[in-house]
Amino acid sequence: MNKEHQINEAIVLAGGLGTRLRDVIGEFPKPLAPINNSPFLKYLLDYLNHNGIQKVILAVGYKWELIQEQFGDNYKNISLIYSVEETRLGTGGAIKLALQKTTGNNCFVLNGDTLFNVPLKEIANEHLKKNAECTIALKQVKDGSRYGSITISESGTIEAFNEKQAGIKAIINGGVYCLSKNALNDFDANTQFSFESEYLTNNAGNNRLYGNIFDAYFKDIGIPTDYYQFENDLKTGQIKQYNMPDKKIKIDSTWTLFLDRDGVINERLIDDYVKQLNELRIIDKVPQAVQRFSELFGRIVVVTNQQGIGRGMMTADDLSLIHGFIEEVIKTAGGRIDKFYFAPQLRSENSNYRKPGTGMGLQAKLDYPEIDFNKSIMVGDSESDIEFGMKLGMKTVMLKNTRNVSTKADYIFENLYQVSQELIH
Repeated sequence: MNKEHQINEAIVLAGGLGTRLRDVIGEFPKPLAPINNSPFLKYLLDYLNHNGIQKVILAVGYKWELIQEQFGDNYKNISLIYSVEETRLGTGGAIKLALQKTTGNNCFVLNGDTLFNVPLKEIANEHLKKNAECTIALKQVKDGSRYGSITISESGTIEAFNEKQAGIKAIINGGVYCLSKNALNDFDANTQFSFESEYLTNNAGNNRLYGNIFDAYFKDIGIPTDYYQFENDLKTGQIKQYNMPDKKIKIDSTWTLFLDRDGVINERLIDDYVKQLNELRIIDKVPQAVQRFSELFGRIVVVTNQQGIGRGMMTADDLSLIHGFIEEVIKTAGGRIDKFYFAPQLRSENSNYRKPGTGMGLQAKLDYPEIDFNKSIMVGDSESDIEFGMKLGMKTVMLKNTRNVSTKADYIFENLYQVSQELIH
């Protein structure tokens, strides 16, 4: 096995109180600071997923249950492990505690409030080649007044950590490390200490620390000014978003498109169900989108939870009329829907047929054996839709709305028409 593939674990320091951001984000843990309707941690996990990280240990403390509730035990291709501080341990103590949950000889360590878009494999290769104890990703900035500066030798060893100096260029610590599992052996377990001042500063100049300078996007959202700047950088496209496609997905007749209904094809009724035709409103440009899909996909099916039937608010015949109308509108525009699947069960029944259960997808596979879930796309507007697709191995697309402030979906778009124009060809 190549050495560059050996480091696939990362520790993310996600226990920050976010004191300086309190007026902006309220009582949330800092990693959940909402930016463009998604928590900051999502952008960091997208970055790690893109860099091939398969396991992330979240070093958490303050209101950590909110982070677990938001992200669960998996995010895309990453398994999430929670290392919980019972008492405040400082950055060093938190890392030492989290290292117990790693399995390799080395791992990455990242600050949970900073995005430094550096290539992790490159850092890992240098770290392993030099047999370093800790390798730091460095950034040159125009003004080092906030961060202090680092002195680095021509060979790449860290010689010194210097005091903050305003108005001068500086090489700073970017908050991304490749760390040997034994690096903190000199510190006692479950004791509070600072990784930066008690480990890094004390070991400068002894050939244990190395650095690599990168000209990559860097932003620490720890203060309101930089928090808002990060949000603006996202909006203006200055930050690479790894959950968005680099290029369109090439589709042919061997692919299948799975569509949720409410919020995707027709407008969703808040706290209600579309029970009669007079309550149905097809979303703008959906017929045109499905017409384009029909030219590319071999199968197009709808999978929709319809608890209103189980609650006695409508009948299966009512639903059949609604679906027949949708089908006719799509057909008039030159498109098609091959079949509608619906789950009438109540949420309390915990039926696997109801999303996020996979029953409707498995039934579609029985009806159309040619369906290959690895060559399928699921488009929905709720996390249950995305989980349904993920469980079956599909690519997943979330359509944005006020209810899904965060998502594990592969792609995010405004509406179905945008998907038809920008994701596939």
